[in-house]
Amino acid sequence: MEEPTGWLAVLRDGFSAVGILAFAISGALLAVQKRMDVVGMAGLAVVTATGGGMIRDLLIGATPVAALVDWWMLAVALAGALVVFVLHRWIERLDRPVLVFDAIGLGIFAVEGARKAIDFGVGPVGAAFVGMLTGIGGGILRDTLANEIPAVFRRESRLYLLPALVGSSAAAAAVELGVGNWLVLGLLALLVCGLRIASELLRWRVPALRTEAIPVVRRDDPGADAR
Repeated sequence: MEEPTGWLAVLRDGFSAVGILAFAISGALLAVQKRMDVVGMAGLAVVTATGGGMIRDLLIGATPVAALVDWWMLAVALAGALVVFVLHRWIERLDRPVLVFDAIGLGIFAVEGARKAIDFGVGPVGAAFVGMLTGIGGGILRDTLANEIPAVFRRESRLYLLPALVGSSAAAAAVELGVGNWLVLGLLALLVCGLRIASELLRWRVPALRTEAIPVVRRDDPGADAR
């Protein structure tokens, strides 16, 4: 497998950098909402921005993982945290900023994850799965560390996993067929981003069972044993 050189390498890294920055901003914004300090902002930004890529690289055997080799990835993630630290009052005026930046990162990482998996010899089906995990992995780690149920698992949440899977499957198919150039991958990333945001605006979601919430019984409740 030959690594891209020249402007192709710059294009590949630029594509990844936009996704890293978007995910880092979404992580830092959630840290602000959770009233974390600057260390928490930086930590959540880095984990959100690099977590999905680390999962991808471990699954396809690309070790050491890219985030530990390419220093610029950590720098971009920290830059995202810095942007939020300086401009958070302006960014928070946007309509649901975490959603927007999360959707951008989701689209880029889903298609980039599938492309890299194909490059490392993974078949199209496996590459689609790896791409999906790359897209949702950072968000899952972000929400877990922020003491939130990950968006992908919330009953009331809109489409999250499905847009990532659609994008990663299309990207894997395009690369396997030899038409997965960076213009096509960019359009697929926009498709994933658009589907994710549209699902929130139009209230799309997958079916769920209508069940009652399980009551939480506190052990210090004197009537717990009687119930």
